Amino acid sequence: MGGIFRLAAKALLWLVGLLLLALLGFRVAAELRETETAKPPEILIVPTPLGGVGVQESGPADGPPILLVHGTAGWSGFWRNVSLHLADHGWRVIAVDLPPFGYSERDPQGRYDRIAQARRIEAVLAARARRPAVVVGHSFGGGPATELALLAPQRVRALVLVDAALGRLDPPPDRTLAERALATPWVAQPVTAASITNPMLTGRLLRSMLARKDAAAPWIDAIAAPMRREGTTEAYAAWLPNLFLADDGAASRRSASLSAVQVPVALIWGEADMVTPIAQGETLARLMRARSFARLPDVGHIPHIEDEPGFLAALDAATAPERGAR
Repeated sequence: MGGIFRLAAKALLWLVGLLLLALLGFRVAAELRETETAKPPEILIVPTPLGGVGVQESGPADGPPILLVHGTAGWSGFWRNVSLHLADHGWRVIAVDLPPFGYSERDPQGRYDRIAQARRIEAVLAARARRPAVVVGHSFGGGPATELALLAPQRVRALVLVDAALGRLDPPPDRTLAERALATPWVAQPVTAASITNPMLTGRLLRSMLARKDAAAPWIDAIAAPMRREGTTEAYAAWLPNLFLADDGAASRRSASLSAVQVPVALIWGEADMVTPIAQGETLARLMRARSFARLPDVGHIPHIEDEPGFLAALDAATAPERGAR
């Protein structure tokens, strides 16, 4: 019997060793792959107290401002068609790259929590918008967008949440197991290299969030483009614990704060969303007294690529009260 246990222990050690070797291989591959240093010419870097934020602007300079905030691993280019539509309808579109994503400057201190991100976009609006903006937050970007509406309501004319990932409300103070495990670079960087920044998985990860899987194909290259920047895996790994963060002190994690939001709120949600199920949207709509809640049938977590016509119609309806503002 003892021989069987020793054999099993050796096999386990071999498996662990192979796993560590594979993860190390992914990390080395990422280092060799991430070599680009230039940004696209259409990206403007806006200085903020927390580092430069990449921005793409379009539409008439005197149009009512609308700020677009992407989700995990997205960037301003992921709003491409939405930005074109809004600009054609007279909006002054400000699409941001929340660091470490897109082409924003990475924060050497790793300040990627919800409050820090809200402060970044507040600074962008202070610099680039002449008056309060409609703020649209998708998925993980819904947290900073909502936090902005609570921290600086004077900057926000209305808030539109799209399949927003605000996380568990009123969370316990304890850190999650995943957050603790990913708090050290030697764990977070190989995991990131094997998953989020692994180009072999980009399409699979994108499709996993969609109900309409074929909608992913035109967007895979767009998602992957900023990941070729130098230092991407290291920067994403520094951000990764925030994906599992239960509580960073943000007001937008508290039911009472959401109930006290001062700005008009509209929601757009995919009815087939398996990442942030529509029940989460219903809770937010109730707490925030949403003036509208558009439900898109047979649509998953990313409505603006799964059902572009349906999403744009819903966005137009959600922002109609502000469209003529001057």
